[in-house]
Amino acid sequence: MDKKLSLLTSITELKRTHDAASVLLSGLMMEAVRAVRNENAVPTLKTVRQYRKAIKDLKLQCLQVEMILAELDIPQHVH
Repeated sequence: MDKKLSLLTSITELKRTHDAASVLLSGLMMEAVRAVRNENAVPTLKTVRQYRKAIKDLKLQCLQVEMILAELDIPQHVH
């Protein structure tokens, strides 16, 4: 696969995982505010685990993009 196409694909996936993590974090924050207000809205363990997984996915995508960028920075030797 072309390195530029790999980079674009990885950046697209990075954006998707970032959006997913943001949605989950928003939900967690809303539940936390409700809990503080004594509305008995404590985040579920499932929601917290989903957020943790989303963060892990986000970190992996960041590493993927960094690796591709590093490959693009390596000068190509002509033989």
